[in-house]
Amino acid sequence: MIKMTERAAQEVRSLVTSKALPETTFLRVDARPVEGKKELRLTLKLDPSEPGTKDLVETTAGTRLAVHEMVAATLGDMSLDYSEESGNFVFERPEPTA
Repeated sequence: MIKMTERAAQEVRSLVTSKALPETTFLRVDARPVEGKKELRLTLKLDPSEPGTKDLVETTAGTRLAVHEMVAATLGDMSLDYSEESGNFVFERPEPTA
């Protein structure tokens, strides 16, 4: 499952407020194959609807992140952070333990 850091949650709340979206808006993570490559392109979307029945929902500091269960199974464990330096959201994988 993808976990969201408090810094990322704060940035999502800031975006929701600045765009005057409903308070129920959540961050959706999706993944699509990159044509001709063995890679996935991850996308983020502010979604004002409710998460679907097949979505896994993680809440951090009152901010929801939703991932379809099939996408979550493909991606495995990750965290989503926000880099103030670059102004971007950043996905990170945990370090493998020996």
